Amino acid sequence: MSTSALTPRQKEILEFLRRTVEKRGYPPSLRETASHFGIAGVHAVEKHLAALEQKGFLKKGVGPRAIELTERATARAVPIVGRVAAGRPILAEENRIGTLALDASVVRWKEAFLLKVKGESMNGAGILDGDLVLVKPQPDAESGEIVVALLDGEATVKRLIKKGGAMMLQPENPDFEPLAITRQSPAQIIGRIVGVFRF
Repeated sequence: MSTSALTPRQKEILEFLRRTVEKRGYPPSLRETASHFGIAGVHAVEKHLAALEQKGFLKKGVGPRAIELTERATARAVPIVGRVAAGRPILAEENRIGTLALDASVVRWKEAFLLKVKGESMNGAGILDGDLVLVKPQPDAESGEIVVALLDGEATVKRLIKKGGAMMLQPENPDFEPLAITRQSPAQIIGRIVGVFRF
C-alpha cells in the first residue's frame, strides 16, 4: 500500500514520526505529536496512529513512545526517468517510466530520481546497460565524480574530469572517447550519481 492511501493529516503525522525518529532515534510522545500539530488532545492522535497501524505503516506497543515504523513507512517512491531532454523539467510526467520504493535513508534528497542507463560506456565503473542510477540533483560536481550531464540535448552518464580550466566527460570503457566540454559543445550537469541498482 502506498502513502496515497493515507489522508493528508496521516501523511503529515507519518512524516513527523519519520523525521523525529531519524533526528533523535526514538519517536515523539502522543503529547508532542498533538502539540506539533496544534491538536487539543491526544485522543485524535491515537486515532491517526491506529489508522496508520491498520494500514501497515507502524506497529504500536505498550507505552507512550512504543511506536515502530515499518519498512513501508520508511520507503519512499522515487521516480524512474527514461530520458532527460533539454528544456524540459526532468521529472515531467512524459519523462517518467515508473517508480521504485527505496528506503528513505538511501534517498535523502527531495528531488532525487532514478535514470535508466542506456549504453555500455560506463561498464568499467560497474554501471551497465539497463541499470538504474540514483541521481542527486546538483548543478556541479567535483572532478572524478560520476554525473548525469546534458550534452547536445541528450543525457549522458560519465565521470567528470576537471584539469586546469578544461573539463571533460570521461567514459569508463576504452571503446568510447571522452567528451570535451567547450563553448562550442557545452554541457549542463544535472546531478551526481549516488547509487546503482540492477534487477
